[in-house]
Amino acid sequence: MRRRRAATTPDEHATQPTGAAVAVVRDPAAARWLVRPSSLHQLAPFLGATRAVGEAAALTGERPNTVLKRIRRLQQLGLIHCVAREARAGRPVRKYRTTADVFFVPFEATGADSLEGAMAERDGYWERLLRRNVVRARIEAMGVWGTRIYRDERGRLQVQTAVSPDANATMLDPDMPAALSAWRDQVMLDHADAKAFQRELFDLVLKYQRARGAQRYVVHVGLAAVLTESRE
Repeated sequence: MRRRRAATTPDEHATQPTGAAVAVVRDPAAARWLVRPSSLHQLAPFLGATRAVGEAAALTGERPNTVLKRIRRLQQLGLIHCVAREARAGRPVRKYRTTADVFFVPFEATGADSLEGAMAERDGYWERLLRRNVVRARIEAMGVWGTRIYRDERGRLQVQTAVSPDANATMLDPDMPAALSAWRDQVMLDHADAKAFQRELFDLVLKYQRARGAQRYVVHVGLAAVLTESRE
């Protein structure tokens, strides 16, 4: 890994602190670990923070022995190192931290055959997580459902979750679970409207991401001009 200092140019998307240490990861094994969402939560407690095994275990909900085993693997990959030993009766407590505050993984280090493939591999985990939990919420709320395909009063094609041929099912009622999976591929916008929509969606995600509620949610927001149709 080649290390450098983070750029200090102000940018609304730059969240790292000024002067944060940056590592460009080119080792294939380390790169695969970093771009795999299922493993990132194991690294997260130590990213830009110094913690003991027990502290990290409390954050991830895993057993300390499991966390320690992962730390050893991350040390082999050069992603974590021991930065301090806290004296106490018996063995000292070791404190660990990532070897950089910011990791950058170039596409060529991921092993993916294309940028689309890399994105599909990364997003696949989150898509499965969202789909699995939307289905669970719907089953618990309304049992088995079907799909209703029709044109509405404006002549627009509609594909809706339904409980019968003439009744859509909605999860928007106050007593229903907060679950949503909606796709629209016939939204016709000028560029200015599309950019405004993009900004509003992004700001909405940030607004609720700042909340500190009791339940964890997975959220997916997407928007793109349809320049290439899906091959499926």
